[in-house]
Amino acid sequence: MKVPIIISEPPPEFGELLESPEFLDPNMMDSDVTYVPGYSEARLARDRAIVEVLQGKRAAKDVPTLPAKFRWERCQNKKGDPDTRPVIQAGNNGYRVVHKDDIGEGKVVTSMPPGAEVQADGTIRLGDTVLMVTDAQRAARNELQQRARTASASRGAEAGFAEALEAMGGKSKGSAPFISKEVGHRVRAELAPKQKSKEA
Repeated sequence: MKVPIIISEPPPEFGELLESPEFLDPNMMDSDVTYVPGYSEARLARDRAIVEVLQGKRAAKDVPTLPAKFRWERCQNKKGDPDTRPVIQAGNNGYRVVHKDDIGEGKVVTSMPPGAEVQADGTIRLGDTVLMVTDAQRAARNELQQRARTASASRGAEAGFAEALEAMGGKSKGSAPFISKEVGHRVRAELAPKQKSKEA
């Protein structure tokens, strides 16, 4: 005679939770310590649009463009002492610190990030980081420059490898060595018309 196994366990400490639309909502940034209200949702929406382009469900020209790029930049070293070098470097790349006046209804950042604090000078701090921003045009320029530097370094590495093989005068057994390069899908979204940025 077979008896079915009955799994029994005590109820959860804080009661039962019935699944709701919010339960598995990827927009809920519960585990994202870099979450910035308003901006993070816009970034996620853009990422989803790019996936739809790769799936053939959306035209590349219809991918939304972010009006600005926000980032948390470290302003302390490992010992907890002030260290503004990363902030200065970000400034050299066109970023500026975000002030409390940059946050609010109708703006890219709709409210204060959870856990962040407004400093005496109006800047936004979260732990050992400060919130910084640059406009879309400068963010695009930074990205293109980074791609150009990466491509240049890759070409240099390939050329150096080929020269080293030729100088050695040897070839591997079987087939000759070769360099394989794989380029991913390219998605291009037009930037919004350039607008004057509002400084706090």
